[in-house]
Amino acid sequence: MSFGLKTYGEMRLIGPDGQPVGFPDKGLIAIVFLGFRPSGRVSRAELASFLWGEDEDGGAKALGNLRQLLSRVRTRQRELGATFLEIESADIALCRGGVRFDFEDMQTRHLQDPVIRLDTFLRSMSGQFLADVDIPSETGQLWLLERRDFWLGEFASALEDAASTLSGQNGASIKAAAARLIELDPYSDIAHQVLMRVYAKDRRLSQARLIYDRYRQQLWSELNTQPSEDMLRFARLLFNDEEKRVAAIAVGPTVEQEEPRHPAPATSRPHLPRLLLLPPRRPDDQRNWALVSGLIEDVTIGLCRIRTIAIVAPYTARRIAMMASEEVDLLRQYDVSYVLETRLQERNGETALYATLVHVAGDEVLWSEKFRGHPDHFPNTYGELVARIVLETAGSIERKELARIHTVSKPTAYQNYLLGQHSLSVADLPGIRRARKFFRAALHDASEYASAIAGLARTEHLEWLLTARGDRELLQSAEAHARDAIRIGADDAGGYHQLGVAKLYQGQFFESMEAFMEAESRAPSHADLMADHADTLVHAADPILALDKIKRAIELNPLCPDLYWWTAAGANFFLEEFGEAIACIGRMADQAKAGRLAAAAYAMLGDQRNAKREMRRTLAIYPDFTVDDWLTNVPIREKWKMDMFRDGLRRSGFR
Repeated sequence: MSFGLKTYGEMRLIGPDGQPVGFPDKGLIAIVFLGFRPSGRVSRAELASFLWGEDEDGGAKALGNLRQLLSRVRTRQRELGATFLEIESADIALCRGGVRFDFEDMQTRHLQDPVIRLDTFLRSMSGQFLADVDIPSETGQLWLLERRDFWLGEFASALEDAASTLSGQNGASIKAAAARLIELDPYSDIAHQVLMRVYAKDRRLSQARLIYDRYRQQLWSELNTQPSEDMLRFARLLFNDEEKRVAAIAVGPTVEQEEPRHPAPATSRPHLPRLLLLPPRRPDDQRNWALVSGLIEDVTIGLCRIRTIAIVAPYTARRIAMMASEEVDLLRQYDVSYVLETRLQERNGETALYATLVHVAGDEVLWSEKFRGHPDHFPNTYGELVARIVLETAGSIERKELARIHTVSKPTAYQNYLLGQHSLSVADLPGIRRARKFFRAALHDASEYASAIAGLARTEHLEWLLTARGDRELLQSAEAHARDAIRIGADDAGGYHQLGVAKLYQGQFFESMEAFMEAESRAPSHADLMADHADTLVHAADPILALDKIKRAIELNPLCPDLYWWTAAGANFFLEEFGEAIACIGRMADQAKAGRLAAAAYAMLGDQRNAKREMRRTLAIYPDFTVDDWLTNVPIREKWKMDMFRDGLRRSGFR
């Protein structure tokens, strides 16, 4: 009498007639657990801890649960006339002849050729390993994660081996296996690469490109990350010179085409500080846990949009949190620079969330805060909590990294980039030119640093805006740098962001909005990007949408640069809300930059005294300013809006 145990997808015990057979679920989990142990034996205490976890009474409750489970297992085994578990006084042992596991067929790697082995995975792995199983203990959860990772890794390895023999005869089988692996592991680079290679073999490059684009969009929308360096290299090889390289991709790399085995020099890419978010332990109240778990995920997403920090993936963070090794050793192993620890405490009906940011190398607490309240009140402050934690974490790390620059003889590319960003926090000409110097220094050490190239483009368009000279070369250079940033980092929003700005001030509204849409698809909650998009909408004659977008940007970045309020003032001006426009300018730290707009707004309100004051202050900074020269260079899509701006400037006394 032969029984089988199905472990992929829904866990089921299959009888000799091929039909499912009832059996205690935790008994089946114990059978699978023992199936992976070489000895096939486990003590009662260890099995109880694995199935139910530790408790305050030293495991007595878990052992009681185990006794009840084993009683049900004995009864059911007698009814079936089969023995799967040998139940002894101290140990539980697996009766290996009593049940056959579905994963046993996939453990004979050395006996099968790659395609036959892959077909075995395709037949057996109809779902995730123990997909419907949830073990409450931390040990059990970690075991499940490790087993699932192991089998996905084995499937990927089998697929990669089979793909090296890709031909017209086995293409359909390899394609089906790649599609199955993507179902089980949607973020598998290997599965996507193999699927793209199959289509390339069939000369269906448009389909291969579609697969890559969907994968890239999925990574960004779901994980807020971009494809791995290996995937980016693969895609560049496949698409940059399709006619010459398609055959090479289809059959796999030759010796001449392989990437160098030696790593690139350290200066080829900036080394960003790595941040690990340690999630809080699961409390008894599952409702509160779901709320806080979601909050931590949103904090992670928010931090992923910040280009000065590298975030350790949440999956890895959860596994590190569950490991028993020395924490410092683990952090060193994964090159973690900073740790954001979170802890949930519930007492007397109140819930407190503690957040602490630690600099690992110096064992130094950079920021710590306690967020307190009744669980029912947390949803009302949810967005505020997420924004506060993201801003404090990012700000503390950048301040720490900036402070470290004074202790080194030569700043790194990353540190020079930080200095450039910091210099742009006050958008005046000295700051802009200082930022440009730092961005160029970053590129001297890392010539393919897309963010620094986008930074150069930003300094050029800001200089064009502030000098009011209509220097077309600055905008052309900004566009060239933006396109370079896109070429190097096509999945980063920075290049598209700066291209949108450059196109705006060249009067190419459609191209500008198209670039901003591309940028926002990559960084949907990037406040600076949203603010510049709003500026484009002001000039493109959609001030209502512009005002809505700039308000959202200010919500995301409440301590925002002057440019945000300047844009809000422009939107209000074209909506003929002149008083509100003046109020927005009043929120700017350096109001002189918006002197032309303030003068026009005061004039439209009939306040000649303040209009003249703003006019004189502006001419003191830009003595050569004339209305017609300026409006020749400022892109405003609709003539009546330009006429309204001209009228306001003329009324205030500008020539």
